[in-house]
Amino acid sequence: MIGENLRKHRLKKGITLTELAQRSKVSKSYLNSLERNIKNNPSINLVKRLANELGTDIYQIIGEEKNSENPINEREEWRSFIKNVRDAGIENGELSEYKELIDYIKWKNRKVGG
Repeated sequence: MIGENLRKHRLKKGITLTELAQRSKVSKSYLNSLERNIKNNPSINLVKRLANELGTDIYQIIGEEKNSENPINEREEWRSFIKNVRDAGIENGELSEYKELIDYIKWKNRKVGG
């Protein structure tokens, strides 16, 4: 799925595979493998670079809903996590980066398990 999303956004932006590879500092062959779903396990840093170059966010690249609901049984765990994050001095504005990372890890875990 990541390959189709990547290709769709690249074509929508009107840039070639070579241009995107150069801009995102990744080899053209690796990027081609991602688009063809031969490789489907890119790093979070690469996904962020690609999303940035394509003018979108990681959720559009990995094909996840940005504001997906957590199951009820996880809410208390999330509350505890957020309390720990705030206790560590991390501000609300910085939380979006952590949410992106957590969503990416959840996506990656589903890919490995599924």
